Amino acid sequence: TFNIYLAIAIRKFNFLNKFKNFMIYLVSSLFLFILLDFYVYKFLGHGFPSSVSEEFYERAPSPYDMFTGKPNYKDHNSDGFRGVEFVNHEKDTLQIAFFGGSTGYNGNPPISNIIQKNLEQNLKVKTYNFSSVSSNHNQHLHRLLKYSNLKFDLVIFYGGFNETIQTYLYDPRPGYPFNYWIRNELDKINYLLLKYSSIYAEYEKYTEKASNLQNIKKNVNYLDDEWLDKLIYNYEETLLKANSLSKNFIKSNLCQSTSFVAFLQPISKLKSDDFSKKIISRINQHFINKEILIDLSNLVDESVFEDSVHINQNAKFVISDYITEYITKNILNNCI
Repeated sequence: TFNIYLAIAIRKFNFLNKFKNFMIYLVSSLFLFILLDFYVYKFLGHGFPSSVSEEFYERAPSPYDMFTGKPNYKDHNSDGFRGVEFVNHEKDTLQIAFFGGSTGYNGNPPISNIIQKNLEQNLKVKTYNFSSVSSNHNQHLHRLLKYSNLKFDLVIFYGGFNETIQTYLYDPRPGYPFNYWIRNELDKINYLLLKYSSIYAEYEKYTEKASNLQNIKKNVNYLDDEWLDKLIYNYEETLLKANSLSKNFIKSNLCQSTSFVAFLQPISKLKSDDFSKKIISRINQHFINKEILIDLSNLVDESVFEDSVHINQNAKFVISDYITEYITKNILNNCI
């Protein structure tokens, strides 16, 4: 009898040992899989296109305008924008609001700061840089209203890429913020997997089935002429609304009234795909005889582009000098 119980105990012990070894292998494999999927493949450039740092620091949630920079991070003020706190200055100060995406946000110094320094040679000037990474002019329109407690003598919208080509590359609905469907409407589990799992995100890139983006594109007739017309129409309508809001609602500080001007940023054709080139061409055709948008496309050559839209620091000075000259000739002469 003793031998029988001993044999049973040994078998149970062997089973527990096997189960223990199996669990060790299982946990180790799972840990290795997570390490590769969430970290190693991410480091190698696979996975969701926007980094965690951009989500947290450069596209932090913000009421009404969806996202801004993270408040009080690095050189961000308490509202999440680069620069000191935004306040109204004395009546002898020209106050300029500058709205852009990453091309307005980036730079050392950014374009808005260079413009301020250029203009300071002749008068007191303060620029307010409301640019944030990936933001578009639809968001800037809401942002302008959100900060209408400040007085602006000039409102500048600097963009074009985020209003058109970014829509082609991410959320395809004209006017919607960057990746709105992925960031705000997708269920949380799918969003987290897309954000952190490289394998899941790579599957999404090739199929668009994880996010159901295929159906979103189908519903908006993605890439056809009707969709492209709506894209350009939304761009123009947003500028017209911003112009009306600036002139009829925003209070000026130094000038008798607030002026508005929109600039189309340079976009690289050499580093753009064929459909992006088609969008660029359609923008140029649509706005060719319209005063609402000033085209800066020919101010710089292809050598200054770091990618399809971001330019080097030297080119930022070229852009800033042109905008400064425009302000001097067309704004200040009717103001001071």
